[in-house]
Amino acid sequence: MTRPRLAWLRLTAWLVDWLCILVLALALVPIGLAVRGLELPVWALNLGSFLLLVLPATLWLAWRESARGATPGKRLRGLMVVSARTGRRVSFGRALARNVLKVTVPWELGHTVAYGFATEAEPGGWLIVVSIVLYAVVLVWIAGLFARVSPYDAMAGTRVILMPNSLSTS
Repeated sequence: MTRPRLAWLRLTAWLVDWLCILVLALALVPIGLAVRGLELPVWALNLGSFLLLVLPATLWLAWRESARGATPGKRLRGLMVVSARTGRRVSFGRALARNVLKVTVPWELGHTVAYGFATEAEPGGWLIVVSIVLYAVVLVWIAGLFARVSPYDAMAGTRVILMPNSLSTS
């Protein structure tokens, strides 16, 4: 299978997974509306969003990849996550490491940037640095889809392959 085709399958699988995660985000809207009037510090808002949305989404993705070999999007697109060393289904720890790198790190950097620019009267240099790091991570992650192995897969010791019994063609 060509790298661009695999990258396209991975991107479309990720869109399906994000639609699933969006269900959780929509379920949290009442909580967001309830705290809207409260004057909470930025760190508390960021921590709340991490505990209620980012952490559960990351754990769910890791569980699906370890228990079932694929998230709903990957399964739909005929992909699965395997250990780079053994070629077998990944452990929960390895899947968690993969999703922390792939999802949690950029998501939390994004929250930090968004909350920072929304609440700082005059954003400091630290916010510019975090913004640059965020964009660098996202660009490297996207470019990595077209490489033999994405950076987060390389760091987690995983790879994404076409399911052996997949009907997808190259």
